[in-house]
Amino acid sequence: MKVFFSKADGYADASYVFPFARSILTYLADVGIEVTDTPDTGETIALGVQWDPPLEVVQNLHARGIPFVHRLDGRARSVIKLYDKDEENRRINLLADWTVFQSEYVRRHTCRTVETIFGPEPPVCLHPEKGSVIYNGVDRSIFREDGPREPLKGDFNILHVAFTHGIRKGVGDLVAMARLLEGNPQIHFYTIGRQEQDIAHGHLLTGLRNVTHLGVIVDRQRLAQIMRSAQALFFPSRDDYCPNTVLEAMSCGLPVWYHASGGTPELVRTKEIVAGVAMMPENPVYPLHVLREHHAEFRERAIEMVERRFTLRHMGDAYIALFERLERQAVESGRVGARERS
Repeated sequence: MKVFFSKADGYADASYVFPFARSILTYLADVGIEVTDTPDTGETIALGVQWDPPLEVVQNLHARGIPFVHRLDGRARSVIKLYDKDEENRRINLLADWTVFQSEYVRRHTCRTVETIFGPEPPVCLHPEKGSVIYNGVDRSIFREDGPREPLKGDFNILHVAFTHGIRKGVGDLVAMARLLEGNPQIHFYTIGRQEQDIAHGHLLTGLRNVTHLGVIVDRQRLAQIMRSAQALFFPSRDDYCPNTVLEAMSCGLPVWYHASGGTPELVRTKEIVAGVAMMPENPVYPLHVLREHHAEFRERAIEMVERRFTLRHMGDAYIALFERLERQAVESGRVGARERS
């Protein structure tokens, strides 16, 4: 097996993180599977994420009979950016042998008509029967509960992490909670990312004595160190697809105080394990009270959740099994690329 995987241009920008790309490449390397980012160099399977690789590359793969897996992360217009990319994504997806959704929420969101600020938007994936959910995986060699820690200001320290500055990341909720709790010196908030760039609420962070802004942290070892030094993750982001921040924080032992929308609830709750508490607008401080009162229990649940469902092996093995099945089907069907490989 040789995998063609085209990384987005922004992958080289260290100030942003592309956890899926790093994670899948790490796992494939660990198990000895060759990967190339150059098409037509002997690949036997291809993996694309959103509109990478571009349509013309996917068309070439299709013409050569190379099975193509298209990972759909969501819709560009739903997050109000790159307005033309959903149509390109739609055309790419039509050529896919299989679609991978990073959560059940993404499957629902991309396989039916949805309302956006632009009006009704048609499905991006037109053949959901040729698709499955593979959740993101966490590198437990980095994001783990044991390891170096940093001294933080409070007795109960809460992280808010947002590497992008979209207004759905919940900076307004962070400001509101910090104001409600400013009388308790034992509780302190730390922000990691670009919260100050939030157009609606970023300026309100200035002057809050119980909020410390750490900025963008590129080094994943340092990010993990801060995560395991804190006591909880505050994740008020709306309609997030499959937030890696939640997985990384749980892997470091942080229970999650979250907005019950998008794919986040799928990560934090199952019938067997509850690793966090959803926000309660009618009683906004109560979820934090629950996490503080039962912190040790929630901490163990968070780690267990990751170990049961979200390790690199869970994710990587699922992709490899899918690749092997599609390669086998290509050979059996006599597709051009398959005949060349046999």
